[in-house]
Amino acid sequence: MANKSPVAGSFIERLPGMLAYPASKGMLAMFAGLALFRLLSNLPNILGLVFELGFWIMGFKMAVEALTNTAHGRYEALHGEDMLATDGDAIEQMVLGVLVGLVVTLVAVYLGLLATAGALLAVFLFMPAAVILLAINHHYLNALNPLAWFELIGRLGGAYFGVVLVFAILGLLSEVLQWGLVAAFGGPGQVPGSFIALYALVASYHVLGDVLYRNHEVLGLDVAPAVARATYGNPIEDETMARAEELAGQGKPSAAAELLAGLFRGRGASDPVHDRYRELLIAEGDIDRLAAHDREYISSLVVTDKEKRALAVYADTAERIPGFRLDLPEQVARLVALAARLGQAQRAVALAQDFESRFPDSPELPQVVVTAATLLSERLGRDEEACARLRALLQTHAQHPLAGPARTQLAALEQVLAASPGRQGG
Repeated sequence: MANKSPVAGSFIERLPGMLAYPASKGMLAMFAGLALFRLLSNLPNILGLVFELGFWIMGFKMAVEALTNTAHGRYEALHGEDMLATDGDAIEQMVLGVLVGLVVTLVAVYLGLLATAGALLAVFLFMPAAVILLAINHHYLNALNPLAWFELIGRLGGAYFGVVLVFAILGLLSEVLQWGLVAAFGGPGQVPGSFIALYALVASYHVLGDVLYRNHEVLGLDVAPAVARATYGNPIEDETMARAEELAGQGKPSAAAELLAGLFRGRGASDPVHDRYRELLIAEGDIDRLAAHDREYISSLVVTDKEKRALAVYADTAERIPGFRLDLPEQVARLVALAARLGQAQRAVALAQDFESRFPDSPELPQVVVTAATLLSERLGRDEEACARLRALLQTHAQHPLAGPARTQLAALEQVLAASPGRQGG
C-alpha cells in the first residue's frame, strides 16, 4: 500500500483532512463490526465485561496504530491487515485512561465540585501529553510525570494547544452523542454510539501522531518510515514478485516463472505467488511444469484445509491437461467427497476414476467407490458402470463396514437394469 504524503499548510488548514482520516472504507467497516460486537457487552456478569474489554482493546489497537504510523509519516488510513499494534499497546492506553478516570472520581467524591472541575480541566490540558509520552516510552511513571508534561509542551509550543483543543472537543462530542443516542433509542443506540466513539478515538490519536511527525526534530524522535507491510506473504515475496513482473513485461514468462519457482524450493510461498506462477506457465504453454507444480500445490492446499481452493485448481488443470491425476489417495478421497457435497458429480467421478487400480490398498477405497457409484447412477445415468465398480468392491472388501450398503445399492441397480434391458451406461 502506498503511503499518502503529509499535507502541507497550517494546523487549521490540515484539520479537515486529519478528521477525515478514519473515513476510509476499510476502517469504517472495522468500526461497524466492532460496534455490533459491543452489543455482546450487555450479556450478564463477567461475560459482558469480557466483551466490553475486547471492544476497547481493539479500539485502542487501531488508535495506537494510527498514532505510531502517522508519527512515522505514514498518512494512509489503515486496514485490518495493517494492524501491528499489540494488545499490550492497547492495554497500556486503556490503563492510562482508567488511572486518570480513577483520580477524577476520587477528587469528585472527596473534594467537591470545584476541585472536580479543576481536575477535569487538568485532564483536558495534559491528557494528550500523557498519551504521547506513554506511546513513546511505554512507562507509566513518565507518562504521569508533570515535569515530563511541561517539558513536552515546552518543546511543542503552540502546536500542542491546538492538539489539546481537538482532543477535548472530540472527546466531549463523542461522550455527548453516545449519551444522546442511548437516551433516545435505548439499547440499539449503543451501536451508532460505539461507532462514533471509535471514530473519535482514532481521529484523536491520528492528530497526536501528526504533531509528533511535524515536530520530530525538536523532540529528538526517529521518524524513519514505518516498516512497510508486505503485499504478499513477506518482503522476500514482494521483491521476487516485482522482479518476476519485470521479466514477464519483457516477454520472458519462462524466466519469470523460474524466478518464482525458487520460492517454492525454499520456505514455500503464499497462494497469490502460486497463482501467478500458474499464469506464467499457462502463458508459456508449459503443461509439464504446470502439472508437476499443481500436484504439489493441490496437496499443500488439502493439507492446510483449503479443500475448495484445491478442488478449483484441480478442475482448472484437468481441463487443460487430459489425464491429469493426483498422487495421494487420501487427498483424492477428500476431494471426491467435497465435489460430491458441492453437487459436482462429473468432477467427483473424474477424480475417482481408476482409484481401485491405482490405490488398491488404500483404506479410503470403499468410500470412494461407493460415492462414485452413487453419482454414476443417480446423477449421470451410468448404472452399468456403477454396478461393475460395486461388484469389484464386494469381491475385494466383502467384510468392510460399507459392504452391506454396497450390496443393497448393487441389488437395487441390478433390478433397475433387469427391468430395462436396453438401457446402457452413458
